[in-house]
Amino acid sequence: MKTAFIVLRSPQDVRPAHTVRRFAEPVDASVILFEDGVYHAVQQAESAELASSAKEVLVCRDDFEARGLDAGELRVGRLAEYPDIVDCIMERTDRTLTV
Repeated sequence: MKTAFIVLRSPQDVRPAHTVRRFAEPVDASVILFEDGVYHAVQQAESAELASSAKEVLVCRDDFEARGLDAGELRVGRLAEYPDIVDCIMERTDRTLTV
């Protein structure tokens, strides 16, 4: 079952890779980073964990840029606009879990 995992909280609050691996195989997992969750995409250890836990990591561009981060800092995934995020949730996955 293809699953989208929505991460809203920072790496200091939550480590989503464990939850992703518990509920989905990496090939069936997409991680979407919103709000302070975008920091997972720029920190070395957290980004490496996500890269090995999910086939796709989408980083909300608006939230990423609102925190003063630059695309060059991205260590995992890709910056995504809302239409692509909605497509992932509604069309490419069967269920959504918020971590």
